[in-house]
Amino acid sequence: MTPEEVRLASDPAETAMVHSVGGAPAVIGTVIHGDRRGRELGFPTANLALADGDRIEDGVWAADVYVGNTRHIAAASVGRRPTFYDADGVRLLEPFLLDFDGDLYGKTIVVHLRERIRPQRRFESLVALIQQMRRDVEEVRRWAQTARSLPLRSRATLPAGTR
Repeated sequence: MTPEEVRLASDPAETAMVHSVGGAPAVIGTVIHGDRRGRELGFPTANLALADGDRIEDGVWAADVYVGNTRHIAAASVGRRPTFYDADGVRLLEPFLLDFDGDLYGKTIVVHLRERIRPQRRFESLVALIQQMRRDVEEVRRWAQTARSLPLRSRATLPAGTR
């Protein structure tokens, strides 16, 4: 593990809170620095550390991400990043906000995992991973054009005093 992952794994204060909203998993947490691999691959993500045993199924999800009161559509990966770390990686929720350009480090976000697109798996090359990520984003864009992408009637709210 990288030094950053060792720090994350040992710091429960960095772990996101998981709730159920309208039957869908909702995760509230502060965006943390990772190894910047998503950015290097062309898919920068807002990383949230997850605790083991949170009952969220690993994989790629179509998601709604709330930054303040603004809703963004995202392709979100849940898991240990097996292409890079096998089973040894820190478990993360990594939403890639479609058509978003900004800095989310240190901000509290709410992620509603709405529909699981596929299971998480290991790729034999970075090219294969990037090609799949592009397909995942297109699948999430198609999902966003349907009624399934309507905002949830109730959604988790941020605790008082959060950013």
